[in-house]
Amino acid sequence: MSKTIEERLAEHPELKAQIETLLDIAESDIEKAHDVEVRTVKSIQVVGQQVMQQWAEQQAQKKSDAAKDQNGPELTGKGKKNSPG
Repeated sequence: MSKTIEERLAEHPELKAQIETLLDIAESDIEKAHDVEVRTVKSIQVVGQQVMQQWAEQQAQKKSDAAKDQNGPELTGKGKKNSPG
């Protein structure tokens, strides 16, 4: 069974906050359409940046996990390198 939108947003608090900001704009008493548009566009840009950041972090983690699984414990980074320089 797939997760509800509430469950999914709970896993992404930054996105949840931006969605709430968009809802605040939609429910606001702003009088000018231009002001609503400007605020909405800015909020959507923030959402886009957050989505890209979270996606990139997930991809990096997946690749790191896959490399560790494939190459074993030698990729776990235990301690300092002993460099002669």
